[in-house]
Amino acid sequence: MTAHLDLVDRYFAAWNETDAARRRELIARTWAEDASYVDPLLAGEGHDGIDAMIGAVHERFPRHVFRLSAAADGFGNYVRFSWDLVAPGGEAIVKGSDFGVVDAAGRFKSVTGFLDVVPQAA
Repeated sequence: MTAHLDLVDRYFAAWNETDAARRRELIARTWAEDASYVDPLLAGEGHDGIDAMIGAVHERFPRHVFRLSAAADGFGNYVRFSWDLVAPGGEAIVKGSDFGVVDAAGRFKSVTGFLDVVPQAA
């Protein structure tokens, strides 16, 4: 499980990285070449698709950060963790849970995200 915890740390570092070159480096260390991410609002395939997806989130939510909200756990090549998207003022505006499949090299093969709490539409 320790390797999965390091992977989850890199996952959040990639989501929070605003420098495109550093983000691409983190994505390469965190995701398999043919990895996929999907949630109710977003999807990305491969390093390019995942990078574009994260970049779009930064554009939509500038200066917001993702943080782990509870200890990650898992077994075998599966890992799950919950997170908050935190606004610059410190409030969690979105909460979710992600479930990942880890490949033999210790990188994410796939991540499926679920939105647990989202803002109410005005």
